[in-house]
Amino acid sequence: MIDYKTASEVIVTNQAEMDAIPADYKGRISIKASCTISIRQRYFYSVEAWDNSSVLARDHSSVEALGNSSVEARDHSSVVARNNSSVEARDHSSVLARNNSSVEALG
Repeated sequence: MIDYKTASEVIVTNQAEMDAIPADYKGRISIKASCTISIRQRYFYSVEAWDNSSVLARDHSSVEALGNSSVEARDHSSVVARNNSSVEARDHSSVLARNNSSVEALG
Protein backbone atom coordinates (compact mmCIF):
# COMPACT_ATOMS: atom_id res chain seq x y z
CA MET A 1 0.00 0.00 0.00
CA ILE A 2 1.35 3.42 -0.96
CA ASP A 3 1.60 6.20 1.61
CA TYR A 4 0.67 9.17 -0.59
CA LYS A 5 1.68 11.68 2.11
CA THR A 6 5.35 10.62 1.91
CA ALA A 7 5.73 9.18 -1.62
CA SER A 8 7.62 11.51 -3.98
CA GLU A 9 6.60 9.56 -7.11
CA VAL A 10 3.98 6.99 -8.07
CA ILE A 11 4.28 4.80 -11.17
CA VAL A 12 0.87 3.88 -12.59
CA THR A 13 0.42 0.72 -14.67
CA ASN A 14 -3.40 0.39 -14.65
CA GLN A 15 -6.60 2.39 -14.13
CA ALA A 16 -7.18 1.16 -10.56
CA GLU A 17 -3.79 2.55 -9.51
CA MET A 18 -4.62 5.90 -11.12
CA ASP A 19 -8.03 6.05 -9.46
CA ALA A 20 -6.47 5.35 -6.03
CA ILE A 21 -4.33 8.53 -6.11
CA PRO A 22 -5.93 11.25 -3.98
CA ALA A 23 -6.57 14.68 -5.49
CA ASP A 24 -4.28 16.34 -2.92
CA TYR A 25 -1.24 14.15 -3.76
CA LYS A 26 1.85 16.39 -4.04
CA GLY A 27 4.31 14.00 -5.72
CA ARG A 28 4.99 13.08 -9.35
CA ILE A 29 2.76 10.65 -11.24
CA SER A 30 4.31 8.63 -14.08
CA ILE A 31 2.16 6.45 -16.33
CA LYS A 32 3.86 3.39 -17.80
CA ALA A 33 0.92 1.29 -18.94
CA SER A 34 -0.04 -0.96 -21.82
CA CYS A 35 -3.72 0.08 -21.53
CA THR A 36 -5.33 3.53 -21.84
CA ILE A 37 -5.35 5.42 -18.54
CA SER A 38 -8.01 8.07 -17.90
CA ILE A 39 -7.06 11.13 -15.85
CA ARG A 40 -10.09 12.93 -14.45
CA GLN A 41 -8.60 15.74 -12.39
CA ARG A 42 -5.65 18.10 -12.08
CA TYR A 43 -2.84 17.10 -9.74
CA PHE A 44 -0.08 19.21 -8.16
CA TYR A 45 2.30 18.30 -11.03
CA SER A 46 1.46 17.36 -14.61
CA VAL A 47 0.98 13.63 -15.02
CA GLU A 48 3.75 12.14 -17.19
CA ALA A 49 2.92 9.49 -19.81
CA TRP A 50 5.99 7.44 -20.78
CA ASP A 51 7.07 4.77 -23.26
CA ASN A 52 4.16 4.34 -25.65
CA SER A 53 1.54 4.90 -22.96
CA SER A 54 -1.95 6.05 -23.90
CA VAL A 55 -3.84 8.63 -21.84
CA LEU A 56 -7.31 10.19 -21.93
CA ALA A 57 -7.04 13.57 -20.16
CA ARG A 58 -10.31 15.11 -18.90
CA ASP A 59 -11.65 17.84 -16.63
CA HIS A 60 -8.82 20.40 -16.64
CA SER A 61 -6.14 17.74 -16.16
CA SER A 62 -2.56 18.32 -17.24
CA VAL A 63 -0.34 15.74 -18.99
CA GLU A 64 3.20 15.64 -20.35
CA ALA A 65 3.53 12.98 -23.07
CA LEU A 66 7.01 11.52 -23.63
CA GLY A 67 8.54 8.70 -25.66
CA ASN A 68 5.93 7.97 -28.35
CA SER A 69 3.00 8.28 -25.96
CA SER A 70 -0.44 9.37 -27.13
CA VAL A 71 -2.94 11.63 -25.39
CA GLU A 72 -6.55 12.53 -26.12
CA ALA A 73 -7.22 15.81 -24.31
CA ARG A 74 -10.79 16.91 -23.48
CA ASP A 75 -12.60 19.40 -21.26
CA HIS A 76 -10.01 22.20 -21.05
CA SER A 77 -7.08 19.84 -20.40
CA SER A 78 -3.51 20.81 -21.26
CA VAL A 79 -0.78 18.67 -22.82
CA VAL A 80 2.93 19.06 -23.53
CA ALA A 81 3.96 16.50 -26.17
CA ARG A 82 7.63 15.55 -26.64
CA ASN A 83 9.68 12.91 -28.44
CA ASN A 84 7.34 11.72 -31.21
CA SER A 85 4.23 11.75 -29.04
CA SER A 86 0.79 12.43 -30.53
CA VAL A 87 -2.14 14.42 -29.19
CA GLU A 88 -5.80 14.75 -30.18
CA ALA A 89 -7.17 17.93 -28.59
CA ARG A 90 -10.89 18.65 -28.10
CA ASP A 91 -13.15 20.92 -26.04
CA HIS A 92 -10.91 23.98 -25.54
CA SER A 93 -7.83 21.92 -24.60
CA SER A 94 -4.34 23.31 -25.18
CA VAL A 95 -1.23 21.60 -26.56
CA LEU A 96 2.46 22.42 -26.84
CA ALA A 97 4.17 20.01 -29.27
CA ARG A 98 7.95 19.50 -29.46
CA ASN A 99 10.47 17.08 -30.99
CA ASN A 100 8.52 15.63 -33.94
CA SER A 101 5.26 15.32 -31.98
CA SER A 102 1.95 15.64 -33.81
CA VAL A 103 -1.34 17.33 -32.90
CA GLU A 104 -4.87 16.93 -34.26
CA ALA A 105 -7.10 19.77 -33.05
CA LEU A 106 -10.85 19.22 -33.25
CA GLY A 107 -13.67 21.72 -32.59
